[in-house]
Amino acid sequence: MNVILNTYAAGGRAEKKWNSVKDIVIGKFSDCKIINVEEIDSLEKIVRSAIETEDSNFIIAGGDGTVNNFVNSIMEVLNEDEIKNIKIGVAGIGSSNDFCKSFNPESFINNIPCKINFENTQLRDAGLIRYKAEGKIKEKYFLLNASIGVTAEANNLFNNPDFILKFLKKYFTKTAILYAAAKAIFTYKNYEARIIFDSFETYSFRISNLSIIKNPNISGDLSYPGEANYQNGLYDIYLAHSMNKLDLIQLLRLLSKKVFPKKDKTGYCKTSKIKVTAMNDFLIEFDGEIISTNYAEFSILNKYLNICDS
Repeated sequence: MNVILNTYAAGGRAEKKWNSVKDIVIGKFSDCKIINVEEIDSLEKIVRSAIETEDSNFIIAGGDGTVNNFVNSIMEVLNEDEIKNIKIGVAGIGSSNDFCKSFNPESFINNIPCKINFENTQLRDAGLIRYKAEGKIKEKYFLLNASIGVTAEANNLFNNPDFILKFLKKYFTKTAILYAAAKAIFTYKNYEARIIFDSFETYSFRISNLSIIKNPNISGDLSYPGEANYQNGLYDIYLAHSMNKLDLIQLLRLLSKKVFPKKDKTGYCKTSKIKVTAMNDFLIEFDGEIISTNYAEFSILNKYLNICDS
């Protein structure tokens, strides 16, 4: 068993969280190798060595960003057959731990959400983003969701906190998420973008928020309705456009109740592909990470990664 440990997650509180579950987690497996992320010189070497020795189960002990980092790293260097040999579990010692949601009581170890049952895995869809940056087409991957608009701006603030947010992240995670969301709402400006679906239908909207969802839990207690479907090869698309600040505050309030309003400024559909373009660069958030572009295509690799389900 390989444990990829990020003690810097959760605003620096991850080490304390890990220490509260370490002995129990390690005790579940006969041989555990703990690898600190700051000491990793080449993740590819670690993963290939694990495959060669038939020890290709990995527990990612960190937050959603740590999981995202690991997933993108292996997707860049391994082929599809090699990736199918990898099994991924998570010890959620980050801030929001959306990867472990929805939470089941039996998944908690000392109040830490853990999905490390390697006898209960499923092949899950992987989201693929192809985007333009530095004059080239680049690729990124995600497992939970991606967003454009005010949610992406809020995540960018969360990743680059001011003094107040840094304090809140360390001690009051849910308050920190709401603070970042509120600050983003009050500074956000809608922008014109073209959205093209896999049916080649094309629309232009003034984007307030566009969520591209595999898991409806977006951050903290904020969630879209419904349950995650990790194997259907489809995204749930939630669009909010032309909203003013009061509209966005109302949307935030409704998402805290798992409600997405049906009105003339919102839209919903399912699709396997979606393309977004704009005149100027915009932010894309994917599983808590941020990129900037003016052109992005989202598609799905169906049933691609082997993930612990409990």
